[in-house]
Amino acid sequence: MCALAKTQWTNSSWRIDQVGTMQSYNWENTSCSVFIENSTCDQGAVPVLAVNATLPEHVQTTIQFVQRYNLRLVIKTSGHDFLGRSTAYGALLLWVHYMKNMTLIDIYTGCGNVVPNAIRLSAGVEWGEVYSWLNEHNLTAIGGSSGTVGSVGGYLQGGGHSILSRWKGLSTDNILEFDVVTADGQRQTANACQNKDLFWALAGGGGGTFAVVLNAVLRTYPSPPLIVFLWYISPLNGTRYDNFIRDVVKFLPTLADGNWSGYFSFYDASASLAFICPYGDMNVANATISGFIQNNTDLDLTKEVLFSSPSFYPFFNTALEPNNPTGGNVLLGSRLIPEAIVHNQSDDVAQAFIDVRNNRINQGQLIGHLIAGGQVSKINNDTSVNPVWRTSLIHIIYGTGWPDLTSQADQQVIAKHVTSQVQILQRIAGGNQSGCYMNEADPNEPNWQQKFFGTQENYDRLKAIKNAVDPLGLFI
Repeated sequence: MCALAKTQWTNSSWRIDQVGTMQSYNWENTSCSVFIENSTCDQGAVPVLAVNATLPEHVQTTIQFVQRYNLRLVIKTSGHDFLGRSTAYGALLLWVHYMKNMTLIDIYTGCGNVVPNAIRLSAGVEWGEVYSWLNEHNLTAIGGSSGTVGSVGGYLQGGGHSILSRWKGLSTDNILEFDVVTADGQRQTANACQNKDLFWALAGGGGGTFAVVLNAVLRTYPSPPLIVFLWYISPLNGTRYDNFIRDVVKFLPTLADGNWSGYFSFYDASASLAFICPYGDMNVANATISGFIQNNTDLDLTKEVLFSSPSFYPFFNTALEPNNPTGGNVLLGSRLIPEAIVHNQSDDVAQAFIDVRNNRINQGQLIGHLIAGGQVSKINNDTSVNPVWRTSLIHIIYGTGWPDLTSQADQQVIAKHVTSQVQILQRIAGGNQSGCYMNEADPNEPNWQQKFFGTQENYDRLKAIKNAVDPLGLFI
């Protein structure tokens, strides 16, 4: 078993199939390393009890059990949780990983809607499974870039950004209905006309907080053909790296105006770009990116690709999914950058990115997402999603890690470093009024209520709903 664990330690699919593992294993509070022989380990933050729930009745019985014996409850699908909410010391873990049903609804008619090809997803279904299954029907949904992220858990309930969000909104914007078990053990439906407050809270207020989601119904769309632009640059150092960052930031408004979306990553000595344009034209795409390429002909490219993909799934399967490693000790923080600032203050944005990168430790990374604006700004659904999303264009993350067996004192230094780096990003994110994506946030975020939820009104309403549906605080 130890030999298997060592070979699979950073395999996301393997970690998902282990009941107590997290994708970022610092949240297991690891007291030892699997790679060091004869070390003494303790339980850490891995729950001591677990229920492998495969039926709704298992969820209901588990809730009744923890209520009866006053146990702490945590809920886990895949363990993709940068804030450690899916695990806790001494808790009982409700594991919904094997609830795997997918159903295509020809015409969804709930709450007066008439929505073709809605998909009903159970709690354990992962986004890679969704994309693969929908591809057989020439459809896609608005979901995550990692195939092992759960489709209806914390990702969906916390907002859920996607490389397709500029095209059709956040994942949360596409929710039609939740099927849940509430803290009283009752199974209930929540949508825009039934249990409306609970539906509003579940649609953006954070996973594992208001109820256990058994199933969710989401919109799907005909899978669009894509123009894809991929760049991988290595090595890249010093002043040349700073100038490259400036070029990328200046290029972002051009991409946004052309309906592109995607990701840009600034690593220790390399960088990568991955952008897509749904229903794009190759001639227009060439014209759009030619100026950027001409400004950077001196770079050592390990990969430069401009190609068309017949639909979303082939792009996801070959370009996105292979680039999603897991495992390790990770802390990160993020900010949403307003569209007006990206367009009008690109020099300031670039300088903030440069300052953060040049102040990194432990090979810290900046990962940017051009995934807001577009339909994210135009959709006005009544959800609890942080309203800062509606005026933003870029989501930017700073993250770093550390080796196993790093001392607690050194880990505290790293945690303070991440918080201070995010404060640099706050300069170009609206200052004190800035916000972040709660699922990719600093667990030590100052003033987290405002950063995660956007407004005091949002937070107060969520708190009132929490007190109404879970008065004893079962879902922490």
